[in-house]
Amino acid sequence: MVKITIIGVGNLGSCIGYEVANRGLADELVLIDIYKDLAEGNAEDIEQSLAFRNNTKVYAGDYCDAEGSDIIIVTAGKPRSPEMKSRMDLLNINNKIIREVALNLKALKDDSILITLTNPVDVMNYLMWKYTGFDRRKVLGSAGQLDSARFRVVLSRRFNVPVLDVNAFVIGEHGENQVPVFSMVKIKGEKVTFKVDEKRIITAKLRESALKVISKKGATIYAPANNTANIIQNIIQDGEDICICSTILDGEYGLKDISIGVPVRIGREGVKEIIEWRLDDEERRLFNRGAERLHKTIREILKI
Repeated sequence: MVKITIIGVGNLGSCIGYEVANRGLADELVLIDIYKDLAEGNAEDIEQSLAFRNNTKVYAGDYCDAEGSDIIIVTAGKPRSPEMKSRMDLLNINNKIIREVALNLKALKDDSILITLTNPVDVMNYLMWKYTGFDRRKVLGSAGQLDSARFRVVLSRRFNVPVLDVNAFVIGEHGENQVPVFSMVKIKGEKVTFKVDEKRIITAKLRESALKVISKKGATIYAPANNTANIIQNIIQDGEDICICSTILDGEYGLKDISIGVPVRIGREGVKEIIEWRLDDEERRLFNRGAERLHKTIREILKI
């Protein structure tokens, strides 16, 4: 039996809930939101969508109903709006929300895996870990898979190949210091060499991809929802696929006391392995710059 809880079931949370239920990843799915009617409406809608597909039980609940969850997904928080130039604009508002959610989760008896989507996700995932006191390998931020998906789409269009023929990843900060790992890109199984100008053009398109969606429809929904469901599926199936997740580091990549996007293998116990890729000089510089920015933000918000 697999039980999954989602906290915050607006557009993104409800879409994750639908994807989880539709794939049959959970036997029991609990939806929690400060707007109870919204949670109840989404629960009813999702359950009705399954009538010809599977027997997943879907219902709205409170924090006490999260007891016994294998995985808890947190999307609660104010979403990024078009006028916000940076995810960091959300920091102070969402810190208060994450703290309240974390304290409620800390009161639960179980050792659930937590997946954070609230932005800025690296900072919020770190705060979720700090406020709950959970094992660092049980607290993950869902962002790097999304950035990697966007990178693959940009490359597939540039090289005019199907996106499934592209193998590419983005690590580091989920934001302006994200690191497209050009040194590891493969197209149809073959490594690709990029010129400096080509990297600059591709990186610009990658960075524009989220804002383009937000400016046209108000928020990114389907892509983060589907990529989060992929992470959940890897956890449940105890898979060996590489996922890029914001992860609490303790010496890996020469960093400690930080949450940042890195390649991991995940399973029923959380992070099974943190993989340390050999980055080129520019990738390492950008990765470290993002880490420094995150460290500074964490110190400011915790006043340390």
